[in-house]
Amino acid sequence: MPWGHITVLLDKLPVQADRDGYAAAAVEYGWSRNVLMNMIMNKTLERTGAAPSNFAQQLVAPHSELAQQVAKDPL
Repeated sequence: MPWGHITVLLDKLPVQADRDGYAAAAVEYGWSRNVLMNMIMNKTLERTGAAPSNFAQQLVAPHSELAQQVAKDPL
């Protein structure tokens, strides 16, 4: 991870667990520093998967899991 990304994480996020989560996502998705800053400002990881759904009740197991994963994907 580039030093610029690390400084953004240290400056913008006071909690180490949040830093770790955004660092992992930045590496996994190849975020630039500006994208990382936007994701932090929009609280993307805090919102991911927070929306209630009825996928488990309405769809059979393999499809409900897939629908939940698609809904949680930040990109």
